[in-house]
Amino acid sequence: MNLASYSLLQCSQFFLFLFSIIVFFDVLIRFRSPIKLKIFFLLFVLSILVGSFCLFIRTRPDEYVHITMTCAMVIGTSMVQILTNLYFIQHRKIANIYTIIAYTIFIYFIFYVHFVGYETVFVKSNNIFIAQDQVAYSINLPLYLNCLIELDFILFNSFCLYYIYSILFKFSFKNIYFKSIQIWTLGFFMVIFTQILIIALSFVFKFSNEFKFYITILKGLALLLTILYRPSFINKNGSKISLGHLFNRNDFSADIKEIDFNFHFYTNLYFKNKNADIAEFANLIGVSKEILFNYVYFNYSMSFDELVNKNRVKYFIEIMQQPENKNLTIDALSKEAGFTSRQNLYKPFKKFHGGNPSDLLDILGD
Repeated sequence: MNLASYSLLQCSQFFLFLFSIIVFFDVLIRFRSPIKLKIFFLLFVLSILVGSFCLFIRTRPDEYVHITMTCAMVIGTSMVQILTNLYFIQHRKIANIYTIIAYTIFIYFIFYVHFVGYETVFVKSNNIFIAQDQVAYSINLPLYLNCLIELDFILFNSFCLYYIYSILFKFSFKNIYFKSIQIWTLGFFMVIFTQILIIALSFVFKFSNEFKFYITILKGLALLLTILYRPSFINKNGSKISLGHLFNRNDFSADIKEIDFNFHFYTNLYFKNKNADIAEFANLIGVSKEILFNYVYFNYSMSFDELVNKNRVKYFIEIMQQPENKNLTIDALSKEAGFTSRQNLYKPFKKFHGGNPSDLLDILGD
């Protein structure tokens, strides 16, 4: 790498670092709620900030690889969580499982590096150049650990591509908000598509490390621009978008009659069904699971499972107060309310009522 190229690279890295600071404070100041989503946005930008700073100050190659892997992992999990919490709340549990898997793999990598030693993992090489005055390193990991890291990469891209495909091509809602969402999501798609394309081409062409660094800088810049130019309504209503359904209630209210929902769910006490499931109930009233999910979320500000448990708790309290049930145990009452066991009652009871069933039983007994 000649001096001119090196100077240009340093300037580019410094610009990315400064720009990431600007975007970080933009998110910190303009993004209002919810706090969970704000944290993921900040972690996303902070990872780019740290990575660009390490490039600029010419961190030792072994340390740089360590840091960039950390930043890549945080960026990946944050992007999945951002898209999940914004548009695919029904996939929240799966996204959380992915996040746990990603962090587990990373923590294991950290322990492995410290256990076997940096000298074993980061091997001196003449094929990778960070700067003219630095020693270069390549990474030497066992096959199984490489496979775990590749698994994390595949899971991340699968999540993002599924989300992005759904937003860009699968769903279509006639409102001004969803159009903004599609344009915004296209920014993420271009970055991920470019990343996959470069990886695929690297098997055919041997790219110089200078080229790879510029690609990394451009990718970081594109991600920062995407975050900076996010739709303004996300800053205030980020957790209530759900693919734009909530900005156009007619998209699902026309398919769900309130009288039909109330008849099956409340009059026929569907929530007492121990196998109550959103897919089954959607089929019962003749709509898709997605439409039902958004109907419940719009009207009750909770998921279908939460609505089921809330009404089970309410029903449990009602039957507990009935004189004819005073000799029944909490276990029997919980099963009558739809819970599969007494243990499954406690968490929803504490959430929707407070305390525990035994305390309420003692109060009623007095």
